[in-house]
Amino acid sequence: MATRPAGSGVLVTLVVFVLTTVAFMVAFVVVLGQSSAATSDLQKIKDTNKNLNTQLAAAKKEAETFAATQTELTTDRDRLKSTVAQQESTLQGTGKKAAELQSQIDALNKSLADAIAEHLTATEATKNTIAPFTNATTDYSKSVEEMQKIAHDSKEELEQRYRARIDDLQKNIDGLGAERDTLRTKLEQAEKKLVQFEVKPEDPSSLVDGHIIEVGGPDSTVYLDIGQKHRVVPGMTFEVFSTPEQVQNNKDGALRGKASIQVLRVTDDTSTARVTRSSPNQPVNRNDVLINAVYSPTYTYRMLVYGKFDVNNDGKATAGETSVIRNRIQEWGGVVIDSEKVTGDLDFIVIGNPPPKPTEPSATAGDIETQAYTQAKNEYDTYERITKEAKDARIPMLNWNRFKALTGQGN
Repeated sequence: MATRPAGSGVLVTLVVFVLTTVAFMVAFVVVLGQSSAATSDLQKIKDTNKNLNTQLAAAKKEAETFAATQTELTTDRDRLKSTVAQQESTLQGTGKKAAELQSQIDALNKSLADAIAEHLTATEATKNTIAPFTNATTDYSKSVEEMQKIAHDSKEELEQRYRARIDDLQKNIDGLGAERDTLRTKLEQAEKKLVQFEVKPEDPSSLVDGHIIEVGGPDSTVYLDIGQKHRVVPGMTFEVFSTPEQVQNNKDGALRGKASIQVLRVTDDTSTARVTRSSPNQPVNRNDVLINAVYSPTYTYRMLVYGKFDVNNDGKATAGETSVIRNRIQEWGGVVIDSEKVTGDLDFIVIGNPPPKPTEPSATAGDIETQAYTQAKNEYDTYERITKEAKDARIPMLNWNRFKALTGQGN
């Protein structure tokens, strides 16, 4: 066998290798191109899937919203069904009532028609009944006209008669008026004469009870010219004035001096007192006069005390505090009249707080309530009577404040 040279085999091998390499590269390029296209397609598929997922989520959300809406619509539908059923039931009831009302209306219309028919029948019967009286009425009208004429003539005659009578009465009235004027003049003259002899309340200037004879000593001490034989007792109070001419009622109607004093100690002819109220610009001096309207060294005052008083100023008037005033008057030499009658020999009436007017008890009130009303009514009526009788008799009335001021206690 013949042998080929070694170099030609290598060359063939090399050529084959080269060709194989080129073929591989071509195949690789083709495969790479296909891979890039596949990668691009895969990305497109991923994007498509993403869009589909987004759409799917939106579709699910819309489905959920639709489901909720469907549930609400179902609930509304059921509610509307129930409402419709109720309205149908109500409508049926209303229709039934309407039918009943229509039946009643028909019955009423029938009754009305029957009543009208009966009324027409009765009217016709009445016309037939009164027909015979028509002529009598005409005759009666003529008689009335004749009577009216007679009455008119009688009226004129009576008017003339009474006019003359009125003239006579007017003359009498004029005469009585003149007589009344004369009597009124005489009455006024008689009242003036009566005033001259009338017993009047004592003038304040004549109420001077004593004088200050000395001023000095501790605690604003003053000395008075009245003592035990003048019925002065410790605790008695006086108003102080400079002169008797200054003794006058203030704007409240009460005596009010420049100072007030209270007796501390008493001897036979003199007393020692302290100043309980004074004015800086009006000092107490010797020879000042003393006033206590319910005390007199030579006269015994008669006083009627009635009502309940608030002596301690606690806002409550009680019968127990009335005894304080009674004791005060008696200690100062006065006489307390234990009565509810107003007599002409009284010098003063010391009156308590006005009682309220009681309200009448109800018809179902018990014995206790009725007794309480009766007692309150008696107290109210007695107070009003005493007040009126005192004013009519012109007897001075003192309430607690005025009593304090008039006796020098109004500090």
